[in-house]
Amino acid sequence: MATKTDAAIRQPPRPPWFHPLWWERFLYRPLTEFILIGAISLFGIGIIWNAAMPGTALGVAVEGLRWLFRLELLCRYWVARRKQRFWLTYGLDVIALLPWHPSLGLLRIWRLGELLKRRLSQRRDFDAGQALDVPISVTLVLILIVGMGTLTIHYVEQKPLLEAFWYTVYSFISNEPQGEVATEPGRFTTLLLMMSGLLLFALVTGIVSAVMIERFQTAIEIRRLSLEELRGHIIICGWNRNGPVILQELQSEAKLQDLPIVIVAEFSEPVDQTLSGVNHAQLYFHAGDYTRIDVLEAVGIRHASQAILLADSTRPRSDQDRDARTVLAALTIERLNPSVHTCAQLLDRRNDVQLRSAGVEDVVVGDEMTSYLIATSARNQGLTDVLAELMTVQVGNQFYKVSIPADWVGMTFLEASQRLKQKSDAILLAIERGSRLSRQSLVNPAASLLLESGDELIVIARRQPHLSERMLG
Repeated sequence: MATKTDAAIRQPPRPPWFHPLWWERFLYRPLTEFILIGAISLFGIGIIWNAAMPGTALGVAVEGLRWLFRLELLCRYWVARRKQRFWLTYGLDVIALLPWHPSLGLLRIWRLGELLKRRLSQRRDFDAGQALDVPISVTLVLILIVGMGTLTIHYVEQKPLLEAFWYTVYSFISNEPQGEVATEPGRFTTLLLMMSGLLLFALVTGIVSAVMIERFQTAIEIRRLSLEELRGHIIICGWNRNGPVILQELQSEAKLQDLPIVIVAEFSEPVDQTLSGVNHAQLYFHAGDYTRIDVLEAVGIRHASQAILLADSTRPRSDQDRDARTVLAALTIERLNPSVHTCAQLLDRRNDVQLRSAGVEDVVVGDEMTSYLIATSARNQGLTDVLAELMTVQVGNQFYKVSIPADWVGMTFLEASQRLKQKSDAILLAIERGSRLSRQSLVNPAASLLLESGDELIVIARRQPHLSERMLG
């Protein structure tokens, strides 16, 4: 029986720094987004401050930030797989960074709102994060209208910045001019302020109504981000009570915590209420029948790195039907993406043959594994605490799978065990040998067994061991 390691999935190889996938992950990292939040905030403040005190060194800093943002957009355009979607998402940012009127630079603040909503939604309940959309959007619209109006009146009417600010605010709220304007651009700006006040009121009313209607009509919240943009992600087909624990384990592993996870099942009620301990920013929900080709293609199965098939309980079905759907989905997934690593949960071991023939690498029979644990506990009292620690990545020691360096080929199992314990404080448990579809797990082999090229070591350690030729000394 194959050893289950790394939470029964494999991490795809990390792309080099010059690869578009590396830059895509870099641009969407939380640290990168926090830096952008600070830079955009300074950019907006700098534009207004520079208008009040032109010719200062702050103007140089604002122009430097403008070039930094231009470089950021170039990188996002480079990694975007659908250029049309890039223009729809970052069109305002492009306009904000063109060398036009200084007030247009405040359009970049809209990007600040999107970043804030994404970051705040990670620290709150998922529904609360969604509820942030309306107030943050309205606040950003107000900042844009007042900021751009103030700068425009300041430049074209030659009013002091503070006077231009109050003129803009009063004209926007009262829907009538609050003073004399001498230029045509000033009159046009005043007209736009008056119309914006009416439109914003109608917009807020419409948004609130639409949100309320959507909440009553939609059973679950589906992420707005397009699934077509995902690459190297994890797809979970089906859902049951094991799902929340699996998500917590996946996101607790350092190598996997930044990977997007798509959950596809025939949901009939919201599942996000039970997911209080996971990062919702990396989760995508898709309602559909995961045995259908069009549904699997919609969630990007051709570009996924791992697929996890759960015994689906979102619909009342017999155990035989649930296993049949798992087998059918596995056959479809392996045909659409033969390179994907698949782990399937079965309710009956007799269906294992079909999954193995389909190319599924790991098969877990839930009731069978539970029975093994209970029997092991009966034979060795207290052993369940040891097994519980090894099966989770959140505390203590875990299973890890590592590839051997070229200079380790020909080393005996005993020598490798000693090296690992001395250098990495890890215990060598087994050797996995063979190809992807015909692998063999040698658990605690003879001490004289020689390591071969392509072997992978199954070890127990507190953290992922990193083997290198330096460990030979």
